[in-house]
Amino acid sequence: MNIPKLTPELLTLARNISSKCTRCLACQIRCAFLKEHGTPGELAERLLASGIDLARAYECSLCGLCQAVCPLGLPLPDFFLAMRRAALKAGRGSLTPYRSILNYEAVGASALFRLFRLPDGGHTVLFPGCAFPGAHPDTALALYRHLRASDPALGLVLGCCFKPSHDLGRQKFFEKRFGALRANLLARGVRTVLTACPNCFKIFDQYGDGLAVRSVFESLAENPPIGLPRLHGTAIVHTPCPLRFEKKVQDDLLGLARESGLDVEKTRQDGSLAPCCGAGGAVSALRADYAENWTGDIKTRAQGRIVLTSCAGCVQTLAQSTRAIHLLDLIFFPQAALRGTLARPKGLGSYLHRLLFKWKFWSPRNRPSLRTRG
Repeated sequence: MNIPKLTPELLTLARNISSKCTRCLACQIRCAFLKEHGTPGELAERLLASGIDLARAYECSLCGLCQAVCPLGLPLPDFFLAMRRAALKAGRGSLTPYRSILNYEAVGASALFRLFRLPDGGHTVLFPGCAFPGAHPDTALALYRHLRASDPALGLVLGCCFKPSHDLGRQKFFEKRFGALRANLLARGVRTVLTACPNCFKIFDQYGDGLAVRSVFESLAENPPIGLPRLHGTAIVHTPCPLRFEKKVQDDLLGLARESGLDVEKTRQDGSLAPCCGAGGAVSALRADYAENWTGDIKTRAQGRIVLTSCAGCVQTLAQSTRAIHLLDLIFFPQAALRGTLARPKGLGSYLHRLLFKWKFWSPRNRPSLRTRG
């Protein structure tokens, strides 16, 4: 009997979902994971009755679509995340399949890649995340310069929010490392964090107690670049999973996409109903078939149209099967983004460009313009 190994958090969630889930199938028909393993209510019931393999939750992308379509809005991603946490605590889960993503996280948090720059009098920093500066280096630089033109006291922090560890269930590790990052920001006088990555947005929004968080798209909606050429073509907007319940940010993304001149068409899977791109929860490490299923859903939805999204990970995943463009690329380099001529480093190249991005602000010739402190 596995019940004694369940954490109090998981027991509470399982009892709630088991008793309230109506088995209406609204979530199951949209999810390859639930189609195979049953409704959340059935999973919770089996967990409470006789125990099921806790590590099964690693086959869930934690995308939140199940909660979005649930008539009762049950906290289903929290349930599957709690299963992951309990699996590690009970020694039932292995992190071996995820070594590459955990190594990527460790590199992003290392001293080699970290940077903290805050001008005198500044209280706001841009936190571009790990993937974006490496995969979209020209755009990351253009974004910072544009934001700083309207806020000369804007700072820059390079580092990792530790969402991979969070989603893999490494709860104590995440709390220690993100807690240290949060404490460092607060100690240096930071009060607002601007995020370019939707994953970072979600982490700071959920755990950044004392720090206000805004998406850069909110700032760009208020102060967009001007004088850029108008584009022609049709597109759809793909909402990254961490922004599934962020209606204000979704509206800003849609508005900015339409400002490009592209004919942005609505679909039945927009906003909160968008499927996962396939990269969520590192599920492809165990069930590549699930990930391919979700990616295929978006390709079918696109029907040959351009897919605009605000997540570097989504762009990388979707670009393997459809024409995907990062919305920030489109905003700052519209014609090059549409032609596909912007630099898109991959692999070791993305690490190099992250270091080059840091060097632009770390080198002595740049320091006077940032008047750093701390």
